Amino acid sequence: MSRLFIFLLFSLLSFSQVPEHMELELLSIHVLANYPRNFDLSGITNIEGEYWVVDDKEWNHNTYKIALDSGYFNLVDSVSLGIDRKSDIEGIDYCSGLGIFFTDEEYDRIYLSTNSANSEMVFNKGQLPDQGWAKNKGLEGVAVDCQNRILYLAKEREPRFIIIYDLENKHVTDIITLPNEEGDISDLKVENGFLYILERNENYVTKMDLDTQQIVSRVSYKNTCSHQDGKLYHKTKYGMGEALLLTPEEIWIGLDNNGLYFSDHAQKTYGLSGNQPVLIRFKRPSGF
Repeated sequence: MSRLFIFLLFSLLSFSQVPEHMELELLSIHVLANYPRNFDLSGITNIEGEYWVVDDKEWNHNTYKIALDSGYFNLVDSVSLGIDRKSDIEGIDYCSGLGIFFTDEEYDRIYLSTNSANSEMVFNKGQLPDQGWAKNKGLEGVAVDCQNRILYLAKEREPRFIIIYDLENKHVTDIITLPNEEGDISDLKVENGFLYILERNENYVTKMDLDTQQIVSRVSYKNTCSHQDGKLYHKTKYGMGEALLLTPEEIWIGLDNNGLYFSDHAQKTYGLSGNQPVLIRFKRPSGF
């Protein structure tokens, strides 16, 4: 075997283990319009071809249908998720024939809402052997594999990991640990045997092969949200990406700005003003 062949083989293997952080191509930025209060955008899903979002304010127990306009998005309808207590809704996903799954990080529970009148708890952190994690570092995202009736649940940080939960048999089947990096897990989506992980602080969307539980590629949106000339919002230390949506041609990321105002950089570069959250559309790379 030639030295050149060995070198090329080693290079290819090394590349597959440490994927290049390709920068996503920005398509458009949409600011929430015509909403009188602060809206902490924390999750988004596709429900029968329409896009619905959630807000993590403790009093807000609704999901909202959105409509995109040029430079803006609007909340055009709302439906109760069927809970009547203080909550912290951080993630949402939908499965036809089952309903809407959402996370409540206040109590680290996952609920299934089948109608606006009530919801059913389908998972809580007490089902894990070690449940001693700190408040506000718990269940942040949820993705559902409808065909196989599997939930993927994101434990945000310290430590961060992903719980695989069998809905039919009602038990945890595995826990996926991730490298000890800075990136909090803030949302998940599952598609065609791959798990897509939104890493908020690092400004990454990471693609994991669920058969091998290995990261196969990773793309970045840092140039848009955390550019060296300035972030999108003033006085923010951490990443704000909390909502992830995939379409065949696009990747959408929603930012939870916690009421902060747009930065001077955002005003000069994108013409943004005010203190509402944004949905950002990126072109989805081929094969991602």
